[in-house]
Amino acid sequence: MAGTPLSSADLLALLRQMGHDIRAPIGAVIATSDMLVEGTYDPLTEKQMRAANRLSRSSRRTLAIIDDFMTYVKVEAAEIVLTPKPFNPRASLQEWLTQVEQNSREKDLNYELVIDSSVPRQLVGDSNLISRIVFALLWNAVAFTPQGTIRLESTWSSEKGWGIRVKDTGTGISLEDSPHIFEPFYRGTARPQVPTAGAGLGLAVALALVKFMHGQLSLEETNGQGSIFYLCLPLENSDLMLS
Repeated sequence: MAGTPLSSADLLALLRQMGHDIRAPIGAVIATSDMLVEGTYDPLTEKQMRAANRLSRSSRRTLAIIDDFMTYVKVEAAEIVLTPKPFNPRASLQEWLTQVEQNSREKDLNYELVIDSSVPRQLVGDSNLISRIVFALLWNAVAFTPQGTIRLESTWSSEKGWGIRVKDTGTGISLEDSPHIFEPFYRGTARPQVPTAGAGLGLAVALALVKFMHGQLSLEETNGQGSIFYLCLPLENSDLMLS
C-alpha cells in the first residue's frame, strides 16, 4: 500500500535534512584529500598527487552541487533571509575575481577588473549572497572560455543601482541554448572547458537570487567572440547615508 504523499513542507524539510547529512561525509573527504596533498600522510608520488588532487576537486564539485541545489530550493520556498550590511564593492569585486583566478590556474586566461569612478566606497547589501551571483557568472565565463580574457566591469547609477558586467572571449552561446540558460538543470549543448559543478544550476540560482533582491540579470550579448552578462542590483549607497 502506497504511503501518504509528502506535503510541500515535509518535502522541503526532508531536502534540508538530506543536504545537512550529506555535507558531513563530503567535508571529511575534502579534509582528508587536502591532507594527502599537503603531505600529512607522507609525501606522495606524482601519480598519487594527481589522484589526490582529482579527489579534492571532485569532492568540492559535489559540495557545490549540493549548495546550489539547496540555495535554489530555499529561494523558491522564500526561505532565504537577506542580511544587508555595509560593504566595500571595490574590495569585494577584487576578492571575488582573485578567488576565481587562483582556482582556475590550469587555464591560461587573463583577468581584468574595471571599476568606474562613480562606484561608491560603500554599498548596503547582502554581500554573501551577491558573491554567489557574481561567482556563478565568473565561473560560467571561465568554463566556456578556452583562452583569452575574463573581464569584470562595475558601474553605478543613482537611478538603477550597482551594475556589473562579466565579459568573456569564449565561443559564445548558441541560438538553441540562449533562451534556456537560466532554466534550472539546463546544461546546454556545449561542454565546458573545465570541470564545474555541472548540475546546470549556477545561472538558475543566480537569477533566483537576483529576483529575490529585486534586481536584473540578463545575457546582454553573445556571438562567436564571447558573451556579456549584465547584473544590476538596487542597493543603497552607504556614502550618502553617512553624509
